[in-house]
Parts: sequence; C-alpha cells; structure tokens
Amino acid sequence: MILSVIKEGELDNNTKELKYNNIGDLNVDKVQLKRLKELLDEEELRYVSPNIRQLLDITKSNDLTCFNKTGKIVHRAIQVGEQFRVILYIRLSQEDGDLEDGDVSGSIKNQLQLLLDECKSKNWKVVGIFCEEDISGCDDNRPEWLKAIRFAEVGNTEIVLCKSQSRFTRSMEMVEKYLHKSFPEWNVRFLGLVDKTDSNDQESKKSRQINGLVNEWYVEDASKNTRATLNNMKRNGQFTGSVAPYGYFIDPNDKHHLIPDLYAREAIRLMAGMLKQGKSMRQVIEVLMKKRFLTPADYKTEKGLPVNRGKNRVACLNYQVEENDTLKSIANKFYLSVEEIKEKNGLTSTHISKGDILILPYKQRWTAKMIRTIMTDETQIGTLVQGKTERRSFKDSTPVPKPECEWIKVPHCHEANLDLETFKIVSKLFDAKSKRRPQKNGEISLFSKKVYCECCGKSFIKNRANLKNGKKEYLHCKSGRHACGNNTSIDLEVFTEYITSNITEQINKYYSATSISKEYYAQNVYQNIENEINNLQKEKENIARNIDKKKNVLVKLYDDKVNEVINEDEFNILKESNSKELERLKYRIADIEEKIKQLEIEKNKQSEKEKIFEKYKDIKCLNRVILDAFIKKITIGKVDEDSSSRQIKIEWNFHTI
Repeated sequence: MILSVIKEGELDNNTKELKYNNIGDLNVDKVQLKRLKELLDEEELRYVSPNIRQLLDITKSNDLTCFNKTGKIVHRAIQVGEQFRVILYIRLSQEDGDLEDGDVSGSIKNQLQLLLDECKSKNWKVVGIFCEEDISGCDDNRPEWLKAIRFAEVGNTEIVLCKSQSRFTRSMEMVEKYLHKSFPEWNVRFLGLVDKTDSNDQESKKSRQINGLVNEWYVEDASKNTRATLNNMKRNGQFTGSVAPYGYFIDPNDKHHLIPDLYAREAIRLMAGMLKQGKSMRQVIEVLMKKRFLTPADYKTEKGLPVNRGKNRVACLNYQVEENDTLKSIANKFYLSVEEIKEKNGLTSTHISKGDILILPYKQRWTAKMIRTIMTDETQIGTLVQGKTERRSFKDSTPVPKPECEWIKVPHCHEANLDLETFKIVSKLFDAKSKRRPQKNGEISLFSKKVYCECCGKSFIKNRANLKNGKKEYLHCKSGRHACGNNTSIDLEVFTEYITSNITEQINKYYSATSISKEYYAQNVYQNIENEINNLQKEKENIARNIDKKKNVLVKLYDDKVNEVINEDEFNILKESNSKELERLKYRIADIEEKIKQLEIEKNKQSEKEKIFEKYKDIKCLNRVILDAFIKKITIGKVDEDSSSRQIKIEWNFHTI
C-alpha cells in the first residue's frame, strides 16, 4: 500500500542543478576571482544571490530575516565616523549586450569588480549583492530586484549601487517611484557609476528623468523590432520557439525547422486510431499508460527540456509491499518497469518480502485535456501554428491568449504525424457539440451525437430491453415518454440496416451516374458555393468602407467639439449613434467571416467526396468512421398514427446527386 508521497520540493536540494554548477568550465580568471573575494568581507554580508554565491564560493548562509519588518522601521542617518552600508545590484541582459559572446561569468565579474573597487575606495561596507541574468530592465517583477527593494525598505542599507541607472531600471515609472520618491523617504541613496547618477543630487533630477525616458524608448523600439522580425519569420514558416510541440524535435541542423519524434509519433497515432474507431477517452488513457508512454511534461523532463512542473508535483511514492506482491505486479500497478524499481531502490534481485518499503518513481497519468490538446493541434499535419499568445506590453511579459483567427498558420512546413483525413475526423470529436459519452463497457455508441429528435431537438440515446428470447437494443428520444410527443423507440438493428442501405444507395448512384452528369453536378455545386462566397466577400468590402467612413465621422466630431462647432450634448448624441452603428457593422463582418469559413469547409467536402466514395465502395459493416465520413446529422420524426410510419431525414456531408 502507499504510505506517503514525496513531492518535487521535498527532494534533496543537492540533486538539483544550479545554473552555475559548472562555473569552473567557463574558463574563469582565478586571479580576478581572488581579487573579488579580497574586496569582500563575508561576515558583513546578509544576503547574496545564488549565482554570485556559487561564483565566489561564499560559504556564509543568507540571513533571511533581512527582508522582515521588525516593529517600527528606522532608516539610519549616518554620523561622522560611521560606515555606509551598501547593496550592489547587477543585471545582465541581451538588450545591454552582455550575452552576445556567451561569457556570462565575465559580465558578472566585470560589474562586481567595478562596484567593489568603488566601495573599497570610499570605505563603504557591502552588506548585500543582488544579481540577475537575461532579464529586461523594464520588467518590474524581477525576483532579485524586488528583494533589493525590500532590503532597502526595511532599513538595512543607505546606498544602492549599480553600474548605471539603466541596470537598475529602464522604466520611467520605476525611476519616479523609487529614485525620486521611495528612496528619499527611506533615507537611501541611489548611485550609478558609469552615468554618474546620484539621487541626492537635485540638480540632476531632470537628466535622470531624461535618461529614464531614453532607456524606456530604447527597450520599446528593440521590442517592436524583435516582434516584427519574429512575426516575419513565423509567416515564412520558420519555427521561433525554444521547445518543440509534442511529437517533434527542433532540427539540430536548423533551429527554425521541426523534425518528427518517432517515439511521440507512435503515441499520437495510437490515440488517433483508437478515437477514430470510437474508443472512449478512458480506454485511450489506459492503453497509453499500459504501453508506458510518458505524458508531454514527463517526456520533456526525461529529455532535459525546460518544463514548469512546480514544487508540489508528486515525484515518488513510498510503497509498503503487501502479501502476494511481486516486483512485476507492482510495476504493472504503477505503470513502471521492473528495472526502474530495481534501479530506484538499488535492488540486485527481484526478491521482495511483505512489509518492505519501496520508493516508486511516479508516472504522471495522461488526461483527456492532454489528448485533446495534441489531437486538435494542426502541427500534427505539418502546419506550423504560432502566435497563439502575445505579451501585454514590452514592460509586462505576461502571455495573453489571442483569438484563433489571429494565429499564424503556415501549412507544409514539416513532416506530418497524422494524415489530413484522420486529423479532421479526430479533431471534430472534441467540438463542444460532438462530445460523446461512453457506455458502461467504455465504447462509444455507433450513433452517439448523430441522431436527433425532430420534435424537441434532443439526441436519441441507446437503451437495452430484456426479452424472453434475449436482449434487444433500441434508440429513443432523450426527453422521455412524457416530455416529448416522439415517444416511440426504434429497433437499433433495423435502424442500422436502414442507414447502411442509404449510404450504399448514394455510392451506387454516384458510380452509376455518367461522367457528364458527375461533371455537371460538381460544377453546379462548386459554382453555387463560389457565388455565395463572392457575394459575401463583396458585402464585407462594402462594410469595411463604411467602417472607415464612420471612424472618420467620429474624428470629425471630436474636431467639431474642440472647435466648439457643436456642444457637449450634441457631441454625445452623435457619438453614441455612430458608435452603435460601428459596433453593428463589426459584428456583421465577424458573421460574414464565419459564413465564408463554413462555405470553404463545404467546398472542401465536395472535393473530397470522390475519395470517400472510392475508399468505402464496398461497405460490409457500418462503423463510426464510415458514418462520420458520409453523414452529418440524422433526425427521426414521430410515428404517423394512420400509416404507422415515421420520417427519417439524413443530412449528408456533401450534396447528393
């Protein structure tokens, strides 16, 4: 039985890699490191960032109480003969040119050398070092930067020392908030050595503000240029991400190209095949787990790729061996291999006894959400899909989802894991209207979400009756006997034969028709769809011109208001009227775009019709795949009392001959 779980955050910290754990491999200058250590008094340090701690091999532990408020905060005023307490803030980023040559440690050492030399020459006492790498100065949520602010706020320093003002922040808002407001209130002085920034110098306040604006503009322009470049690459079918989507690797010979991951491809095709055959999500998940396919997150972790797992992720289980347990039975129970258990516990044989405690690696279980994400991702058919999110602004890196119509999709960029037909069938299963509930045996009913009541519009569901000569399956309206007038059930076997014969009839009609009639039919269908699309496109263009006119009217209204041609009340009335019309036109354009999209789908269905008829020319047994290929929807009417017959309407996926 499971005794306890071990979470990621409870693992021994020594097993986790730090960013600078191989700092010796960077060919660092030992003479400079020695000099840096000589300039520091470790006993005076209250906090040092992990990367600096590792670089300089600092052994003294951080005093984590240095960020706590204890009673009334007193910001010390320096008396004659007393030393100033100083904290150093170091920031490295691409925007400052620190990472171009890849020598991260060199940039850290150079900034440290500059700042510590200044402290030595002024006889200042260094009490904290805060350092961050590859992070923008416009980001107001930098962890070490926020710690430095907190350190100053609680009265632990009199000077914040940086290489320059831009290292501390490139945000004009933060310049005003801290350099011109909070720091003076806390009796803290900010110094930038290279640009000679000094928050105590009131005469240079305007120059600090100008520098703040210039720094902010610089990052904003760089952000715009970077975004434009990346969007252009995306539109040209170049992959710009750092981690490939599930099912692919980044090509080692071209970082902007994806190549299939054969391991993940096997899992993807297994999922698609089972779903296509009508298997339930529960059945798919069980097979994936039994075949030991790792979830996307576990797979990334195994490959050493970055993934945000969190400290609360279950890493291991403590398991007490029960009677009749074997390593093989335990492995099967927790979807592991015997070798994995032996390796984790240092076992040399498969012998275990009741009461033994084993540590079992935890395998994340597949979920319906994971499968849905993969099965609806057009990347699997060779289409590169990017630009799903964007940052709020150059100051805020929080990703904001974009509507699907704004995603950048470029087809035929890489080798597909799924064929187009399979992808269309499977991805459609995840539409809100197409979700199907499995039966008790885990199978999806053949006609699930396909047959509907003509009277109330609800779906027909399958049921079973026990008769003297055996069990009988039938379909009936979901509303029930008293809620809907269509209360007569229909024999499932008879209904299946009826639908099968109708599909066969359509195939026979198609193959018995002359080539001339087929051609006329195809041209007629295509022409009707094309005409409708063209008419909608023309309407869309006219509306777009009207929208531009309305916008110009609004601009003119503002001018008239400013020039006092119209008063405030007149302006508000005219503005509201034009704004409502503008909103109505925008809604109409969205409606037109959706209709055009549906017509394009209909057009594609017609072009695929011949392939479908050829593929299912000889139907021996009706299954879900064939049903989805031919029929969109079936409606069943109520039984006519006079004729004892009922109307069954079939809505085909294409126009019939």
